[in-house]
Amino acid sequence: MQPIFDYEVDLKYKNILIIMPKFYAYQSKIHEDLIARGANVTFYDEEPEKTRFLILKNLEKIFKKDNIFEKFNKQLKNQIIAEMPAGGYDYFLVIRGNVLTADIIEEIKKTALKPGAKTIYYSWDSFANMRHHGELGRCFDRRATFDSVDAKENPDYELLPLFYSDDFDGERLAEPKEYKYDYVSVSAFFPFRYRYFKAFKKANPDKKLALKIYLAPSVYRGKKLRDPKLVKDLDMDIVSFTPFSADAIRDMCLHSKAVLDLAQENQQGLTMRTMETLGIKRKLVTNNIYLKDYEFYNEDNAVVLEDLSAKADAAEATGDYSAFVLPDADWLDKPYAENESIRKKYSIHAWLDNLFK
Repeated sequence: MQPIFDYEVDLKYKNILIIMPKFYAYQSKIHEDLIARGANVTFYDEEPEKTRFLILKNLEKIFKKDNIFEKFNKQLKNQIIAEMPAGGYDYFLVIRGNVLTADIIEEIKKTALKPGAKTIYYSWDSFANMRHHGELGRCFDRRATFDSVDAKENPDYELLPLFYSDDFDGERLAEPKEYKYDYVSVSAFFPFRYRYFKAFKKANPDKKLALKIYLAPSVYRGKKLRDPKLVKDLDMDIVSFTPFSADAIRDMCLHSKAVLDLAQENQQGLTMRTMETLGIKRKLVTNNIYLKDYEFYNEDNAVVLEDLSAKADAAEATGDYSAFVLPDADWLDKPYAENESIRKKYSIHAWLDNLFK
């Protein structure tokens, strides 16, 4: 389906090379937009064998080997060159590039790109979480990051938050006749998240909650061996061993008055769920304190929770979970404060316009 969007960047007939991780269905969403613009797009996965790459990363830490991905990088470079279109690529985009190296990037630029081709780097992670700590981006003509703190500390990086796809565009979705939930949260298992979900459940018996965490069976078995107390007597109202589809997550969020989003406790950039909540025009409760730095932050639409770890310690020690009481009907039922001109700036189409401008 042709997206309803006025493209600012003409990419018709342009050859685009992209190296990025496979992250849920977002790679497909990017591909769909670029194809709709008439571009010729070739994707390469930066970590095609997840288990193997996890093992290599662990070995790298243990043996302090900084060239452990050299073989993969050379194979990737050779494959890109062998499969490049006649004349080369007009654009070269790398998203994250966690295991790539500057010398491989330079070789690709010299051999696979057209003269005058544009090169773009996007940091889909905080610098502290990547092997190259953002230095790889300096091999490119343009660089941007989703992390507001990294952008402030590195003026040559532009702040460009993530996006919501058409699946989460409130203008394309019919509003439900009634809400099934007051709060919804669907995410992957992390001990901190499970701990907080249990606290929210205890503190809000009067509210309709759907707090769901996906725990992969293989991860469960590993934790059962290494940390049995962590996964003993799991609350199966919260934990699911079956993953949730993107459509199921979208429908749960759409049928809720608000979304509860608990990011990694050291995360500085906004999560994809935050952007999707903006897209479907739902209220948000989050522990990401950096939300207040963004133009779409509005206290009528969003509540930021702080110091959840300390609050959980106190609650577990005293049995008083009042610090985890979520906003009630006075906030939930207040009309959503809409600003369409700002909201549309964070669609996937606007995001790609910004990247390729």
